[in-house]
Amino acid sequence: MGQVIAVFLQVMVLLLVPMGILQVHTVVQTHDELLEVSAAATKYISNHGGRGDAEVLSKVRAFIAKELTEKSFSLSEEELIVRVQRSRAADPVLWSHEDEFVLQAEIPFPLFVSWFPVGEKMKVERHGTVNMMDYDL
Repeated sequence: MGQVIAVFLQVMVLLLVPMGILQVHTVVQTHDELLEVSAAATKYISNHGGRGDAEVLSKVRAFIAKELTEKSFSLSEEELIVRVQRSRAADPVLWSHEDEFVLQAEIPFPLFVSWFPVGEKMKVERHGTVNMMDYDL
């Protein structure tokens, strides 16, 4: 009877350990890609500014779509939720010099197997400052 239990435990370990390692690898890779995309989007906003919230958000979404296709990330553009909000603004419309903003990016938590308990969403928040002057826009 002891051998049956030992074999059963060995089989469970042989199945669960590789799946757990693959799950951890998937989560780490997705988080790294989300960090890289959010950093690139923050830099893009800092260097380009914009003429309104809608224009900035649409340009950021287009930039992220371009980044995802060029670098062949595993992130999906449909699953990626991006929010950009100014925290300090000199002009209510124009995103210009020294305006501060917060970029939030989130995706559903990547699952390789559903046996492991995980959070619902993976989130990244970045803070930045617009470097463009209003006459450059």
